[in-house]
Amino acid sequence: MFHYLLRRLNLLLSTLLLLTLLAYGLEYRLLGTDGGEFWPGYLAFLQQLLAGDFGISSATGMPVLGALGQYFPATLELCLAAFVISLLVGVPVGTLAALRQGRWQDTLILTGTLVGYSVPVFWLGLLLVMLFSLHLGWLPVSGQLSLLYDITPVTGIMIIDSLLADTPHRLPAFLDALQHLILPALVLAIVPTTEVIRQIRSALLEVLRQNYIRAALTKGFSETHVILRHGLRNAFPMTIPTLGLQLGTVLTSAMMTEIVFDWPGLGRWLVTSIALQDYAAIKGGTLAIATFTIVAGVGMDILSTLVYPSRRRALYANQG
Repeated sequence: MFHYLLRRLNLLLSTLLLLTLLAYGLEYRLLGTDGGEFWPGYLAFLQQLLAGDFGISSATGMPVLGALGQYFPATLELCLAAFVISLLVGVPVGTLAALRQGRWQDTLILTGTLVGYSVPVFWLGLLLVMLFSLHLGWLPVSGQLSLLYDITPVTGIMIIDSLLADTPHRLPAFLDALQHLILPALVLAIVPTTEVIRQIRSALLEVLRQNYIRAALTKGFSETHVILRHGLRNAFPMTIPTLGLQLGTVLTSAMMTEIVFDWPGLGRWLVTSIALQDYAAIKGGTLAIATFTIVAGVGMDILSTLVYPSRRRALYANQG
């Protein structure tokens, strides 16, 4: 197990190093470095990153690292909410599709996943804003919080900061922040939900073919008991690596969602920086998003190995 973790760590560091090389190479190619040589400039760039110096934004004049710390928590709040929604919806729907394989329920669910995966995020966001905000008036149009509440940022995650605020209006502010979160999180959750449904269905169908599942059914246990006790318990760990990749997908898809809902997160800040040709901010934001995606993928792969017995046995067999 130690050697496996060491290989994962080596893969993580190598990928991050390649990412910084690509970022600096593009900057060197597009902007130049005042006639300096490539490799000395790259080593200086690495030293700056390790020291926490991501440069100064030409648009705002503030350090890029400070801007990342300001905008990333809002994006993380949105992405985690969307990821939780995708699990809450995707796992039971994927389970239903597996149990009704080949029937009309399975066909309907698979068709829905195909449609959901194909729908443009910005179009769906505008459609939901028109329906639930402008027409029905049920949910706010944009932003994280209404102007009625003055909440001092602590974590940058508004649903947490509203509860931590030293004000008698904590609960109304929390509910208001939750209302602002619902629409963008639902829009952002569409694509990962379709992937969770597909992965759970595929993994559960594979598990249900195993002999121990058939043995449990012949012993008189109900199908629901077998599915919950043995099926999902063994199927879900198989999907963890793919779910880790979905975290990266959600983070990149958040850019369009943040623009539609005027969400003050990293994606909207990065798109604004691109429009202003703020190269320091573009480089810092791209590195932050790519680093989060890589770390999430490797972390989920390690978690899958720790909780999935078959992968652990295969790992030990390879080591032997």
